[in-house]
Amino acid sequence: MSRIAIVLCDDLGRRISSEFATYEALYADFLTLAAPGECEFSVFRAHDGELPHNISEFDAVLVGGSRAGVYEPHEWIPPLLNMIRTAIQNKVTTLGICFGHQAIAAALGAEVAPSINGWNLATQTYECRGLGGSPNVEQLSLIAFHQDQVHTVPEGSSRYLTSAGCAIAGLVGENIFTMQPHPEFTPDVTSAILNASRGDRFSESEIDDAIARLESTLSATRASELFWLAIQAKGKNTSPVAVTSTTE
Repeated sequence: MSRIAIVLCDDLGRRISSEFATYEALYADFLTLAAPGECEFSVFRAHDGELPHNISEFDAVLVGGSRAGVYEPHEWIPPLLNMIRTAIQNKVTTLGICFGHQAIAAALGAEVAPSINGWNLATQTYECRGLGGSPNVEQLSLIAFHQDQVHTVPEGSSRYLTSAGCAIAGLVGENIFTMQPHPEFTPDVTSAILNASRGDRFSESEIDDAIARLESTLSATRASELFWLAIQAKGKNTSPVAVTSTTE
């Protein structure tokens, strides 16, 4: 049984959580796609000032998504970045999704800033390569929902995931594994979040276009396998195993 700390950095919103699931449930469901019954979860709310007291008690920590930018002056972000550095130093597998991907990169000294191309929304095709030293390339179909991006690869890691709209969409290294897209998001959840954003961050046409590009066939199970392989690699001084061809 792997002990995993889910570190939330935002909430989905009451209406969306009541209609679908809470953020922590989405993450837990995603991680167990590839390993049912193999994880024990503890939940912490970083944006409310709550972090694990002893991160070394866990086999892995997952840092989740947020509407915030890692460069913004929120009081809870510096302690989060310190926790990430402590986890990595103590050889706790440190996983990141979207904002979590950016936070891990920033904690390691990478540049994180808005994309010059604006928002990446809806289903995107990602190229996954280089895991375990394999030259194989695998196509992953996952949902994106971000404007900020990681612009430089931090020392001690390498890029394994990329897309047309996001050059550094995933980082891998000893004790770290991250993804810029949201493998835990379903089209229904994403559509609800987009609809809730009408009249706020996006125009009507941007939302309608993004919803129209949401595809029902996604690579969530394969992404869960990759995260699970990163957890299993703990203490072995290895990256996740080489990518092999799969069909979903």
